[in-house]
Amino acid sequence: MLRRSASYIRRHHLALLALFFALCGTSVAAGKALLPGNSVGSRQVVDGSLQANDLSRKARSALAGKTGPKGAAGAPGAPGAAGATGPQGPRGAAGQPGSNRFAALDADGTLVRNNGATAAARTDVGVYLVLFDADITGCVYVASAGQDTNPLFEDYHLYTSRTGTSTVNVDVFDEKNNPLDRPFFLAVIC
Repeated sequence: MLRRSASYIRRHHLALLALFFALCGTSVAAGKALLPGNSVGSRQVVDGSLQANDLSRKARSALAGKTGPKGAAGAPGAPGAAGATGPQGPRGAAGQPGSNRFAALDADGTLVRNNGATAAARTDVGVYLVLFDADITGCVYVASAGQDTNPLFEDYHLYTSRTGTSTVNVDVFDEKNNPLDRPFFLAVIC
């Protein structure tokens, strides 16, 4: 069977080659006659077969829309693993006894509990003053978001500064730096 096929091809190779070119030329001519240049219809495209680089720049830019509104914050992630503990350094000289001054304020400026705070007030949206019973000029002031009754799942920022010798200012802002009233904890560390 193989000998017969080889013999047939040897005798008719020019005719077979001419037939091949004739059929190829017909299919190219049919494609040009039926489809205008640079056009492919949706019937010819298989779903998922086109990539971004197959499209013109104009078509790619038409696919990119405007950014939508920011979505709601997701649930907090799981806490990360504890890092490695470094070697123990030399012990420093004993310092002055620490003071234990703190204040917990509600969003309206009410002192919920405190140690050493004599007064507190909300003076404007997101602006609070906390007065302490001693000179705190050599201390640091740390404020953190928080309240006692319900968990907070909101992102806001607190900034502290000092007025005079015994008053701490706390400013509260949202993520866009708009002032807002929120509860917080304040520690004065001396």
